[in-house]
Amino acid sequence: MEDYLLDRETLMQFIDSLMKKRTLPVNSAEELAKYREEQMHALDDYVSQAIFGSLDSAQTAALSDLLNRESENPDVFRDFFEHENINLELIITGAFESFGKNFLAGGQNG
Repeated sequence: MEDYLLDRETLMQFIDSLMKKRTLPVNSAEELAKYREEQMHALDDYVSQAIFGSLDSAQTAALSDLLNRESENPDVFRDFFEHENINLELIITGAFESFGKNFLAGGQNG
């Protein structure tokens, strides 16, 4: 999903901000880097699930077909949601908020 919506820097900044607010289950810099990477991947997956969960079956099929044909063009993804009148910003913001609350409560996101 990073290629289509969220760049790595955005994911990293959000995860870093969360990690500063909670005691982490790591003991070394290596473990910290691995944990950070796992949480960034988990956030990306969480956002993807929120986005695809907002689609009905016909939209899911249409988007899947579109992505298969245009896999190198991230703009088609955003264009699809604009055409379908789906507010990606709202979905992404909600996913970030939900992920953050779960993370800070000590939940497992990954």
